[in-house]
Formats: sequence, structure tokens, C-alpha cells
Amino acid sequence: MKFTDTGTLINWQLDDINIVEPLHDKEDGGTRGGVYLCIPNFEELSPPFNIKHGEYRTTVCDNQLPHQKNLSAPAENDWGNVDVITDWEQIEEQNSKSLKVTTTIRAISDTALVRPGFHPYFSITPNSFIDIGATRVDIASLPHDSLQKFEAESLSEAVKLTTANYTVSMNCSLSPISENLSIVFGVWSDKKHEYVCIEPVVGNHPAQDGLPTPLTLVKDEELVMVFTIRADRAVL
Repeated sequence: MKFTDTGTLINWQLDDINIVEPLHDKEDGGTRGGVYLCIPNFEELSPPFNIKHGEYRTTVCDNQLPHQKNLSAPAENDWGNVDVITDWEQIEEQNSKSLKVTTTIRAISDTALVRPGFHPYFSITPNSFIDIGATRVDIASLPHDSLQKFEAESLSEAVKLTTANYTVSMNCSLSPISENLSIVFGVWSDKKHEYVCIEPVVGNHPAQDGLPTPLTLVKDEELVMVFTIRADRAVL
């Protein structure tokens, strides 16, 4: 596995199939592709969550696994300070491959607000679709570059992506479990390119915008997240 200096996984293949859309530069600047974490997560919001897709993506980490970062909130966005430790493991089998990402977020300030997410870009083919519980999403029907939100019925619920070349299942294990904890899967597609993002976002029960509200960690309290992606080659 290869990573950027900020801990973004550059690509991930099953034999010759790009399961993860390789990280690449956009024509108008910025990047697309790869797999990364987001803390805090998602979109232009009011403070303290007004940094799109989070500090984690832009903060340099240790270059050895496990990756380690200290995220310190700027004065104008006081969401507190956290240590983040992330380890990546892959398991290869015949015609299948698994990626396991274990992340521990630890509050090092008196309190810290977190709403973490996991952000993989998946390569797709025409007629690809996503199953989230009983909901089936035809990727061709998604609006261009517009986030769609699907709340998981249970914290253990898996998402399945089916393409002509492979299938992928993804789930998230959380510890500790609290009564208000929830996962919302954010899904969006860029019609100019053949990839889709399926992004589990972790927090308390969703607000009116459909996304989870931030969790509050007290000093030395930890949240452990284990994201697992399993890819299987399609049977032809």
C-alpha cells in the first residue's frame, strides 16, 4: 500500500482491477480519488465544523504505520484537540481482498467535538448500484456532485457496491457504543468520471440536515473505529 504524506491511500487494486479510484489531480485544482479519513467531517457548516471534509486530510502524519497525527483546532474553530492513530491492514485471498482500517481518536483537551468519517472513492462501471439495507441506489440516477444521505438502520449495517468487475462490502465497528450513536452513509457521484464515494459518517443522532451531530469526548476519552472493505472479483 502507498500513502501520501497526509496518510491518504493512493490506490487499492484486486489483481488488475482498480477497486479504489487512484488519487489524481483535478483540472481546476485539488485532488480526487484514494481513501482518507475526515475529522471533523462534511461540507461547509457553521463553526466549529466549517472546514470541508476535515483537518485530517490536510495534516501531515508519521510516514510509518500506524499513522499518527495531532489535530489542534484553530482559535476561531474551537472543536478541541485530539490525537489520531490509524493503522491499515490488507488480507489477500484468491479472487478477493480485504482492507481493514483501525482508527483511535483520543481527546487531549478538556473536551473535543468529533464527527469522523471514512472517505473511499470506488471505481465503477455502467449499471453499477449500491445496496444500503433495504435501499437500492442506482448510481446512474444520482445527481451530479450532490451528497445523498442514508441513515443506517443499525450500527453494524453493511453497504454493498456491485459493478461489472467486482463487488465490495463495507462496514464500520465502533467502540464504545452509546445509545445516541449513529452512522449515516453519504453517497455522491461525479458524472464526469467513473467513480462513486460511499462515506460512513459517525456521530450522534442526525440533525435536520440528515448528517450526524458531533460527539463530545472528554480528556483521555477514546473513540475506536474499524472500517472494513472486502472486494470480490465478479464471476463472469
